[in-house]
Amino acid sequence: MIFWRERSLFSQTAWTLGLGIVVLQVLTLVMIVATVLYPLAERSAEDLAGLIVISAKTYAELSPQERPAFLASLRADNGVEIAAHLDRSIKHTHGHIYGWLLSRALARRLGEPVHVDVLGGSVRTFWVPVTVSGQTVWVHFDRGRLASSLPIAMIFVLAFSTLALLVLTMILVRRVLRPLGVISEALRGSLKAPLPSLPRGGAYEFQNILNIFANLRTRLQAMVNHQSLLLTGISHDLRSPLARLRMAWELLPETTPQRLRDGMLQDMERMDELLAQSLALGRGMAAKVADFDLMVLLAEVGADFEREGGHWEATLPRRYPFRGDREALRRLLSNLLDNALRYGGGRVTAEFQKTPGHLLLRLCDAGSGIPEADLEKVFEPFIRLDDARGHSEGSGLGLAIARQLAEAQGMRLRLFNSAGGGLCAELSWAV
Repeated sequence: MIFWRERSLFSQTAWTLGLGIVVLQVLTLVMIVATVLYPLAERSAEDLAGLIVISAKTYAELSPQERPAFLASLRADNGVEIAAHLDRSIKHTHGHIYGWLLSRALARRLGEPVHVDVLGGSVRTFWVPVTVSGQTVWVHFDRGRLASSLPIAMIFVLAFSTLALLVLTMILVRRVLRPLGVISEALRGSLKAPLPSLPRGGAYEFQNILNIFANLRTRLQAMVNHQSLLLTGISHDLRSPLARLRMAWELLPETTPQRLRDGMLQDMERMDELLAQSLALGRGMAAKVADFDLMVLLAEVGADFEREGGHWEATLPRRYPFRGDREALRRLLSNLLDNALRYGGGRVTAEFQKTPGHLLLRLCDAGSGIPEADLEKVFEPFIRLDDARGHSEGSGLGLAIARQLAEAQGMRLRLFNSAGGGLCAELSWAV
């Protein structure tokens, strides 16, 4: 059942319709055999049994001089021959359903069981022993006498109609579901990516869905822009009261306890850091898309990381053209490297990989990692994981901002613990 649920909508629909058509055709074939072919075969066996009995009796009543003419006439008119003995030189083959029907018809006419032998030679023949006036004669005929185009024609029609229905089903399902694939790609894409075009000649309902999605995306983008503007404005406006608080702190009397002064200074510095992060998030959500070289940007953030005391190792291509917001991506990478500098041992290995349909950028540090249950929690704002990697990991907005910036770039950011130890941040995006 799980395997069936994981199939695509096209596979599920095509398999359902295909199996339904095959089952329907099989049932049709069974009904035709049961109601048409089998009764026809029984009627044919009854008629042939009557011909065999009359021919055997007539043969037994004729004189030896009259028999050759009778046999020739019987062979030419009915395709039936009579012999005095069974031809033992021809080997027996497996039975035949018509032989079974003929045996039943003969038994009803003669009042005793009659065994029909099927012999195989160049042509398969049916041999029937008939006892008349104490004399047994063998009436035989070849399989060609049973040839009928009706069963073959019915089987051909059913096979052709099944194949035609399956092909038409595949075409119909593909035509109906192709617009859904386009809409699915549009839903997975970035809010700033251009909307794809639906196949021509499709149903208007799919175009309506795409238009509704376009309107929702426009409204959502407007909401994001308003949120970004509001966040930036509030963060900027809070800088002035914070500056006045710092000025007031500097004017505190000398008799103010040093512990109180240090605590106030730490709170103001923390507020200043949070406001800076909020401003970065607000500016990053209003992306300015442009073309640039991603490898050059990585080299720049790596150099900044080393100047702050970190160790940078990179396995990267020489160039990679990228389209996006350069400053937002720079802030994203800087947040990840700052996290690695604080809690990951100050050593980062960068790796760039190409996979079918996706690109991956991994930044792995040399820390002790994070418990698996907490890998998603660190992306929540103001989450503090005590004793994680020996520090209070994930406090503040650093990783939360990093994920928001990644999503604004059409990327996916995830964390995982590497097999060799340490924490890896992986950025992936479709190409």
